[in-house]
Amino acid sequence: MWLGLPFGAALVALMAWNAGLISQTPDFEIALGATAVAATALMRLGFRRWSWMGAQLFAAAVLASIAYLLYAASITYAVGRDPVYLVASSFLLVLELTALALSLSYLFEIVDTLSRTSDRPHPVDPGYLPKVAIQVPAYNEPLEVVGETLEALAELEYPNLIVQVVDNNTPDPENWKALEARCTKLGSRFQFMHLENWPGFKAGALNEATRRLPADVEIIGVVDSDYVVKPDWLRSTTGHFADPKVAFVQTPQNYRDWADDQYLRGLYYSYQYFFEITMPSRAHRNAIIFAGTMGLIRRSALEEIGGWNPNVVTEDAEASLRMLAMGHVGVYVPRAYGHGLMPLSFDGLKKQRFRWALGGVQILRLHWRRLLQPGHGERLTFAQRVHYLLGNVQWFGDVLMFCFTLLLLLTALSTAMHHELPIRRMTGLALALPIAFLATGLLRAVWAMKLKTRCTWRDAIAGLQVWFALSWVVAVACLRGLVRFHTTFLRTPKFKDGEASVIKAFRAAQMETLLAATGLAAAIVMLVRAPSLPTIALAVLLLFQAAIYANAPWAGASAEGIHLTPLRRAYRGSAQSTGARPGSRENTLAIPVAAGLVALALMLVLSLATPPPPPEPTTPAPAEQVQPTPSASPSPSASPSGSPSAKSSPSPSPSPSPTR
Repeated sequence: MWLGLPFGAALVALMAWNAGLISQTPDFEIALGATAVAATALMRLGFRRWSWMGAQLFAAAVLASIAYLLYAASITYAVGRDPVYLVASSFLLVLELTALALSLSYLFEIVDTLSRTSDRPHPVDPGYLPKVAIQVPAYNEPLEVVGETLEALAELEYPNLIVQVVDNNTPDPENWKALEARCTKLGSRFQFMHLENWPGFKAGALNEATRRLPADVEIIGVVDSDYVVKPDWLRSTTGHFADPKVAFVQTPQNYRDWADDQYLRGLYYSYQYFFEITMPSRAHRNAIIFAGTMGLIRRSALEEIGGWNPNVVTEDAEASLRMLAMGHVGVYVPRAYGHGLMPLSFDGLKKQRFRWALGGVQILRLHWRRLLQPGHGERLTFAQRVHYLLGNVQWFGDVLMFCFTLLLLLTALSTAMHHELPIRRMTGLALALPIAFLATGLLRAVWAMKLKTRCTWRDAIAGLQVWFALSWVVAVACLRGLVRFHTTFLRTPKFKDGEASVIKAFRAAQMETLLAATGLAAAIVMLVRAPSLPTIALAVLLLFQAAIYANAPWAGASAEGIHLTPLRRAYRGSAQSTGARPGSRENTLAIPVAAGLVALALMLVLSLATPPPPPEPTTPAPAEQVQPTPSASPSPSASPSGSPSAKSSPSPSPSPSPTR
């Protein structure tokens, strides 16, 4: 809306006038306001399909981030300090820069989706009806669940179709033979194959299934074994393949049987964010991913790239990157044609998110040259590289949050012991900056989710809680993926039959509960030992970090309280719900926990090695001492994570410093 231009300019003028009254520097505030208007105009010229309000929102966030980083850098380097201080403060500045960059990447997706004029939809030829094979990969699935999927596929309104049910390594013959019998009952359209001791997980099984397809099959569809598809799915989407450039067509993943439970409602909307915000933004630049289910792929394009990569646990997204690099096109159709079931246990949800995050790190390790180095991207455009790079880097937001949590814990401990960390400090109004960045980032995420999905505020907040609950497991996946490309899947404690729900919830979130309790205790100790305004600001950030991890036991307890209908009871034991995969070793948490503890111990030693500064001498007076002025330096924050999360970046040290 063009009305956004004068409205935005008036808003900037009002802010500049108000700031001028407070700071008593009207010329500077006017110059700052003019800079904001100029930046908005430049942003609008660069993204002509954005509204003026969208351009102003993004320009303001960029300017605020740059201003903060310049301010933090000036504090870091303007004053001569010892090498330990410079190294530690520089590392903190890098963390802050990364956190703000990730925050801006989330905001870009929001603005690009909500304030951009719509693209013309990709043309569909309703008369183009190539032969299609729907592949249904299954591993140890209950017949009650996969049976619904097969019944729905039997009702597809499409003339030239086969359904290939691929049972992959199900150990119980009774299970897979019952599935084979169901396929036989459904008729000649359905083909069943059982693979015994087959390598490569889902990717390896689908590669073998594709090899066995008839030569005249042109399009392959993939449907998870818990999805119920609509009869018009294929007739509505295969027409996109009349364009020979189209390699794959993706429709949203969607879910059923969730509306009666608040935890499931939050989980549902946390999933929807990606398909309502992120995927439409990526579709504007032909940078969508193939999401693994409810998608169609041209067989020749899949064979051109050598099939699915069994070495990557998110083989679907990795394959779409390789297809786009060949110059192909991916089409996103923003209408749900199928509905699946969500994991019913927090343990299963953690395993699913671990796999997704690990796959993102594997894609970065495998394709970083293609995404970063000039001349290695083949036919990828700059925008495609950026979207795929940021889409996988965003997983590391939770690693940043863990780093900031450790730093906050160390700062609280150092403050309580009246020591000063060898790291940059900030005072005055700058203490409010991290809280401001944090609040606006979270508000944008919740607002965007509510606006696009039309959910209630309570549901949007519950979706945010689910993102937070998964923060630790995402950090673990990223760290493990960095250490070793071929890593085991996440293994969690085995639960005993009849075990109390509260105990199950706690065991499913042991590390998160420990982090939350430690953060709460550290904040209390710091406030008791060194009460001041800076320590209060720091305690607020620490309590927020603790609250993030506290959402994990909440999610575990909420998942244990889900009412189990007959379908849910059957699905609860499904591999789709439990996240069961072949694997070994259960100590997947050992490496990141040990690394975090070592880092914490090292920083504690550095803080203890730095003695508290002596009070500055004053004019002699009996029993009179100069009281130290505490100061702290927290820093920026956040927004949600290809699944969104919040990142706060504290720049600590509210420890005593002499008055000047």
